[in-house]
Amino acid sequence: MTRFFHPRFYSFGLLDLLILFLSLSLASMAFGYDRAIEGADNVRNKLYPRKSKFEVNIPNAGLILNQSYVDSFVLGGGIIYHMSEEWGVGFDGVQVLNSDKAERSCIEQFYNDPLDELGSVCGDEDELLALPEGSKANFGPAYVPIREIQNIFTLNAIWTPVYGKQLIFMSATSYFDLFFEFGLGLALSDFYPKQDTLRNGNQSRGVFDADGNSDDNLGAGPDELYAVGEDGRPDPESQQHVLANLGIGQKFHFGNRFHIKLYLRNMTLLGTDAGFDNLFVLYGGFGLRL
Repeated sequence: MTRFFHPRFYSFGLLDLLILFLSLSLASMAFGYDRAIEGADNVRNKLYPRKSKFEVNIPNAGLILNQSYVDSFVLGGGIIYHMSEEWGVGFDGVQVLNSDKAERSCIEQFYNDPLDELGSVCGDEDELLALPEGSKANFGPAYVPIREIQNIFTLNAIWTPVYGKQLIFMSATSYFDLFFEFGLGLALSDFYPKQDTLRNGNQSRGVFDADGNSDDNLGAGPDELYAVGEDGRPDPESQQHVLANLGIGQKFHFGNRFHIKLYLRNMTLLGTDAGFDNLFVLYGGFGLRL
């Protein structure tokens, strides 16, 4: 427990502190000292014990933090059983809601513009239609590998080495746990592979000469919108990958049975096209001890 001393009631000089330290040291030598974690006394005054209790966490919500082209909001819940004050096992699952970032929309409507005729690097057909006849500019979208996570399920061992109490403004006490988790899981995803050939049969991008000409058929015109943007994406592949999870978090207890939970996970998808993919997921939510 963190203790605070109000300066209005305590005013120690250096000599006073030295005398107090020596007195406490002599007292501990005379009477002995037992650590609070030794024996059963360590949980005697614990207001929020965990041993042999279930913990339901609904709802949990969060965000996948490290994706370049997709925003992913996660929503789900889970249950934990605590075998002891320190160890527990938990299972949880989430649904992932995805939306495109502006960067993805831009690269999928990128321009081939060898003569710098356009004022932007990506856009829509109106900019191309406004160019004079004989223009060399057209769409040259880039379809890079993108994974959209759909569901995540994890089974974790949970280690809670710290149970703390802290005074707030000298008038209230907060109770919290610091925990770590590690385990395995399964991630279900839709994977969009890299695509260089557009649906019109042309290469998306290539090499132009000084006059804006190319030996290959490149890009798509403003009348070929089926080959660009979301319509021109490669067909997604449904994939499943085993993942390894490492997490750290903190719970703040209140109301005898309830808590607020905040935690960060590093989930590594194994066996992907790149070898592995890392996901950093920040969660928050509410829980109930049963």
